[in-house]
Amino acid sequence: MSVLEKIVGESRKRAAALPEQQGPLEVNRVDFAAALRRRGKLPQLIAELKRKSPSQGTLKEGLPVAEAVRLYKPYAAALSILTEPFHFMGSIDDLKEARQLTDLPLLRKDFIIDIRQIDEARKAGATSFLLIAASLSDAELTRFIARGRELGMEPLVEVLTEEELQRCLALDIRILGINNRNLHTLEIDMNRSLALAEKIPARRREELVLVAESGYNSREQLLALPAYFDAVLVGTGFMQEADPAAKLREIFSGL
Repeated sequence: MSVLEKIVGESRKRAAALPEQQGPLEVNRVDFAAALRRRGKLPQLIAELKRKSPSQGTLKEGLPVAEAVRLYKPYAAALSILTEPFHFMGSIDDLKEARQLTDLPLLRKDFIIDIRQIDEARKAGATSFLLIAASLSDAELTRFIARGRELGMEPLVEVLTEEELQRCLALDIRILGINNRNLHTLEIDMNRSLALAEKIPARRREELVLVAESGYNSREQLLALPAYFDAVLVGTGFMQEADPAAKLREIFSGL
């Protein structure tokens, strides 16, 4: 059983315990895709609250949501809030608290395999949510994307392989993330984002909001990303630093 399969199995148990949503939910009015569109020399930053990870272990155990919001707010176009409890020390309560503290778009980062998790995300104040193609069928992706749009939440659909990329390009997706980290083995290949992006037809690449994920920790890396990458998702690169604020200034100040 791979790391991803193990965590997805645990997520199924968590989702099964969620109640069905009763009554209508407030529709999100923030355009997540528009918020991520690139505006300058660097891609937009999706900054992640990540206290722990399966690959790195404990990063910032006990980091308050308020501190993460304070650190990231001057630089981020959106925040990614990990809500998986066992491997990432996250909670849906972190998402609720972040929504009380900032108007920035919020991405629920979790292993979503049930519509109830999408409803839970919206109820907690999420603007968007992650869908991992490796853990979902085409039918599930289609159904979850549709539910997200009913709630005004355009999901970030994440791929790891060319096969997953081609599957997703055949669907009606608008925000595509390419993860440099193999979620089955946790190994990183920093060439994956670029290699897979080059396999997307140029016209479709322009239409998509394209997000590079995992392994980025320097201004040079971000400047080297082609202009068709609108955004980059960074968590570990900041959370493993003794002084995350200094790293953020090093990368983003002066541009």
